[in-house]
Amino acid sequence: MIHALRKERGLTLEAVALEADTNTGNLSRIEKGTRRASIGLLERIAAALNTTVAELYTAVEGKKYPLQPPPELQDAEDIDFASDAIQLRRYFRVLTPENKRLAVELLKLLNRLQLGK
Repeated sequence: MIHALRKERGLTLEAVALEADTNTGNLSRIEKGTRRASIGLLERIAAALNTTVAELYTAVEGKKYPLQPPPELQDAEDIDFASDAIQLRRYFRVLTPENKRLAVELLKLLNRLQLGK
């Protein structure tokens, strides 16, 4: 799972290892499953991958959705908690207001193109 997330985000083994304060060999063994990470290292790896330890465990267990939504969204209705939707929200939150507007317009355009309109 760590390997897949790292590749998905376009990060090198070296970059994640440096950010997580470990060596590349150790991270490689963790990715291959031949070594287990301590909880502290797992937290640092998750932070380097811009995710949480809980999301890593959820993905490893083969669950499609987290068991519970984040606290700030627990009262929300009809919200998608798939990992890609969570990732989109995480990136969207840090955008400037102007870039948020542009992102929404881009998504509208992609939706229209997909529907052939």
